[in-house]
Order: sequence, then structure tokens, then C-alpha cells
Amino acid sequence: MKILPTRTGLRFSAHGVVISELCTRPGPTHSVFDVLAALIAVLRPAGRVGVLGFAGGGMMAPLHALGVKARLHCVDLDRACYEIFRQHCPEWAEGIRWTHADALAWLRRQRTPFDLILEDLTIAHDGDVVKPGVTWSALPDLIPQRLVPGSGVAVCNLLLPPSGRWQPGLGDLAARFRTVRVVNFDDFENRILIGGEALPSARQLSVQLRGALGRIRSRQARRIRVERLGGC
Repeated sequence: MKILPTRTGLRFSAHGVVISELCTRPGPTHSVFDVLAALIAVLRPAGRVGVLGFAGGGMMAPLHALGVKARLHCVDLDRACYEIFRQHCPEWAEGIRWTHADALAWLRRQRTPFDLILEDLTIAHDGDVVKPGVTWSALPDLIPQRLVPGSGVAVCNLLLPPSGRWQPGLGDLAARFRTVRVVNFDDFENRILIGGEALPSARQLSVQLRGALGRIRSRQARRIRVERLGGC
């Protein structure tokens, strides 16, 4: 992991891939983290929010710029990046319950359901940054089990699987939910899958997301597309 100062904070990278942009003041990162934060703002979970993979707190600046007050229950294996975040953003750290643990084991131990679970795990592999195998194997079954029945929502920040093809992994993950939306990016290979019982239409979600991103002047406001996946 390399940590470099930027004009607005710190940049965490590995193998030439940016893992996180920690901005130390509320505002946009102009990256995927803005869209993750905007999804939480738009979906407005009323209760617990679980975050698998804290990524050095890259989502926190846009979350605060959007006025999101939800308490986050976060799990990550990288204590060093969290301590850097806590050092530079002590007030924001007060709103986080952070646990140093394996995300899969941690989620299995949870007994109180979440209104929203954000999966943002990555690992280093062969000189690249990829999703861990559990993203495509164990987590698709476990995440729905840990959501509030009927209203809980999963948000999964995905990277292209090692096979170089989105299918069947994306379809297998989507099959666990009655309604699925996918956010595609002009600037990044990431795809964000949103799954739940009942979600806004792709058009409605696009309008809401672009509105939230526009409010914080994120460049991603004009660089995303929201699509329907599946039959709903």
C-alpha cells in the first residue's frame, strides 16, 4: 500500500490502482466513492448500515457533504489505514463502529439485521487489485440473510472477475434479489449492483443519484448510467 498526500487529503494505492481517496473535508472525491455515498443518501436506510471493507474512509467526505448521519458498522483487515483515517478525521471516526476482522466471519456473527449492507472488499492478486473470492461465492447467500426482511438493500461495488467476463458472476449475485439495479461508469470498470425487494426504477434511481452527486459537484453526476437487471 502506498499513501501519498493530495491537495484535499491522502491517496491510498496498490499496484498502481487507487484504493481510496481520503478527503479530510466534506466534498466530492470525483470517484466511485461519491456514487457509493450518494446511494446511501438516496436509499436512506433508517437503521443499521454495514460496510464490508472500509478502504481508508474514502466514502466519508461525500457522505458528510450529503448530510448523511447514519452510524456505520464497518469491518476491515487493514488496521493501519483506519488509524490514518482516525488521525486525520477524528470527528468523523466518532460516527463509526469499526471492527478489525475478516468480513465474512464478522458478517456471519451478526444477529441484528441491517437496513443496508455495502460490500466494498478488495485484495491484491498477481500485481492487481481484485475482488476476493467470497464476493462471488459465500457473500451472495449470506448478505440477503443479514438484511432486514422486505426492506433491506445490498450495495455491492464490483470489479471484473479474474475470468475477464462479468457473467456468470454478476448474474449469480443478482439472482439472490427480487429487484436489481446496476450502476455503470464512464471512467471506471467498476459496476455497482443494488439489490432488494423493491427499488426505485432505473430511471428514478438515475435521477436521484445524479441529483445527489450534482449537489456535491461530483464529476460523476454526468458519468454514470443506471440500468435494470433481471425482470423487475
